[in-house]
Amino acid sequence: MNRDRTRTGGRAGTLRVVAIVLGIAVAISGAEFYALRQSRHVDAPQPVAQQKAPIEGPIGAVDTPAEDAVMGPRVHVSGWALDPAGIARVEIRLEDRRFDANIGVARPDVAQVKTGFPQSEHAGFDFVGDFTPYPAGPGVDRRILSVVAIAQDGRETVLGRKSVIEPKAFARWREVAQGSAPPFYLLPALSGIKLGGAHELESHYADYVSRTTQVGMRVPILYLRTTKGATGDYVFDPDWDIERRCGDRRIAEDSLSATLDYATKNRLPVLLTLNGGIWADASCDVPVWDINDKLEQDVANCQWNEKNQVMPDDARKDLPGSQHAPELGRSLTFNIYARDVRHYKKRNLQQAGRLVVAFMREHPDLFVGVTLDPDTYLNPFFGETQWYDYNPGTLKQFRHWLAGTGPYASSAEPDGPDLSSYRRRKPLTLAEVSKLAKREFRSWNDVDPPRAFSRDSAHPFWLDPWVREWEMFRRHLVKLHYDELSQWLTEVGIPRDRIWSAQGFMAPAGKAMPFALAIDSPVKNYDSGGMSVEGSKPKYGHLGGIIYGAAAVNDVPMENNRSLFATLSAVDPGFAIVEYNTADLRAPEVPPSYAAAYRSLRDLWNAGARFVSPMAWNGSNGTLVGKPGYVTFTAWRNTPLEDAAGDFLLARADLPLGSRLWTFGTPRHADDDGWSAEAGSIALAPGTLRLTTDAGGRIAIVSPRGLALAPERIGHIVAGFPAEATIRSINVYARRAADTPWQLLTAARGSAMTATAAGRRVTPQSAGTSPADQLKIEIDFGEPARDVPLARIAVLAAR
Repeated sequence: MNRDRTRTGGRAGTLRVVAIVLGIAVAISGAEFYALRQSRHVDAPQPVAQQKAPIEGPIGAVDTPAEDAVMGPRVHVSGWALDPAGIARVEIRLEDRRFDANIGVARPDVAQVKTGFPQSEHAGFDFVGDFTPYPAGPGVDRRILSVVAIAQDGRETVLGRKSVIEPKAFARWREVAQGSAPPFYLLPALSGIKLGGAHELESHYADYVSRTTQVGMRVPILYLRTTKGATGDYVFDPDWDIERRCGDRRIAEDSLSATLDYATKNRLPVLLTLNGGIWADASCDVPVWDINDKLEQDVANCQWNEKNQVMPDDARKDLPGSQHAPELGRSLTFNIYARDVRHYKKRNLQQAGRLVVAFMREHPDLFVGVTLDPDTYLNPFFGETQWYDYNPGTLKQFRHWLAGTGPYASSAEPDGPDLSSYRRRKPLTLAEVSKLAKREFRSWNDVDPPRAFSRDSAHPFWLDPWVREWEMFRRHLVKLHYDELSQWLTEVGIPRDRIWSAQGFMAPAGKAMPFALAIDSPVKNYDSGGMSVEGSKPKYGHLGGIIYGAAAVNDVPMENNRSLFATLSAVDPGFAIVEYNTADLRAPEVPPSYAAAYRSLRDLWNAGARFVSPMAWNGSNGTLVGKPGYVTFTAWRNTPLEDAAGDFLLARADLPLGSRLWTFGTPRHADDDGWSAEAGSIALAPGTLRLTTDAGGRIAIVSPRGLALAPERIGHIVAGFPAEATIRSINVYARRAADTPWQLLTAARGSAMTATAAGRRVTPQSAGTSPADQLKIEIDFGEPARDVPLARIAVLAAR
């Protein structure tokens, strides 16, 4: 699988760099199929015999707890430790406190395989502790417990680190919030269920989940590749044998039955990527099983370039990445006249869909939903050296689309779709088309789209009105394909509220224009492959985004001047992030930071994302960062992103999806979350804003802009002050735009400021009639105050 496209060659003096923007975006959704193998078992528990003794210090392992986290304040830790010089002690370290474990516990299993060490027969240690006398500080939901083995000569080794979770995290929101339906899901992507690919996921985050925040998995199901083969007319095979191989590689690593069985047995919520797109093609030709390979043998089923050529399937095997390239040279066409493509795609997708529906009905609490073909584009892998799709069937559909005829006028061919609902508002005449193209077309059959894309500054292709018609049609093709995929699934019973697309939204590079928001957005100065945000939302489902790097941290220039996440939410309030990592594909050697992860997850929650699927549970392991083979954009375990996600889940335990929350960082990160002081002053500290009033004892803080808070979403406002803070009043204001006056929502005094575990709660008497772009909160302490901690601001809908 290829993720790093930045090494594709360029032409001096041009904007060629923008030509690969989409190529990078398209190349990011196959890692679950190709890149995860290399580190699959790095976190699996190893038998004592497999442990390798480092020279630096003692060796050993933590056996209990096996999970990443344990609910405090009482903990039990056990394991074993050895050193040639002998073990002096094993310490349990919690923040700046140290506790001695009992050592010398009999471990005959260790003695059998670790001969030659003193104390090997009694290598065990055990610790039972109650940390109630050592409470966590304000706002701290988890603390890191380190297990350290110390040799007789003072050398030491950290045998393991665990999170001790504070029970108060799960009581914070119970007084002020009800559970939401559905909950927010964290769904690490994985593959190879039968190979142990999901090992430990069912228990690893068990102490992080709540009524409103759940953890599950996302697994790819390749409905055109995992079939009963040519002899069975390529019927979808839910019991696919993963030992079938293409050379020395498995053709596919997962079956639908094994995935659903694992989800059921381990009570894991599951999101299924039903993939029949570009990434569903096997890594080598296996037409005896893979219907993609069979269909691609006929060029009539493929996308064509502007020279009426169809490339070999391995034409882009040179593309660098974490694994050898899959077969990206050929893509199946999206036009409605490719009957074989549509027949097999619809049939197999619906065959898989019916089995998914049965699972959903039997286990409604485990079924998150499905995502559609990742990266639905007109092939951009050739970086503007070739443009697609000039398939004759696509050109026929283009002509009908221009004229509003044929399927766009309810005159569909047998077995073809009725596209009258997609008919242009103003169909064009042949004369108008000729004028746009600056060519004389004698008949509609002569009409031909642009095949040359000038970068001459006097006549750039993105200002050519004929290119604009062609680009709008290509965007329409992508939109139509997602619409049909979602329609085919609803026909077999999958609710549209459980269906998401899977489109890549990559931050533009260099002088690239922002990617298209709408189907009729201006043409961009690169090959967009037909992508638009609007066209990525299926008619019978929700918008799903694939984001990495700058896009994942919400730092993408948009043509509407809003943020990416706010745009996705505006297009579809039910949007989700179906593939995700904060690593930058253009700088894959740089590990992403905790700060970036915190901000990304904060903004996704506040934009209303239904779930996020990080790459990847069995991708590269953060303990190996910087080592050969480490891939930052498939790394999740033991990374700052996973660390931030733990804090994210605990801060929102039992907080309903749709609420807004700003926690001003975490105990390991300080962040103003975009808030500023209008009166008084603020200072940053890890996990709090420190407030200092003006001379009158008053401070006013202003939220970031772009909230788009509908009036019905402003039911309660919570300010996370400590219980001992003396507050005279809290006033809350909103305004719908920067140039409009503030409107008072509430002026709360006395009993109107309810003290809760989360902070002081106030309830607006009126939330106005327009969405709030920004909030202002005034706090009157009655007298000057300095350095008052504010742990959070939350906006919740009324019960």
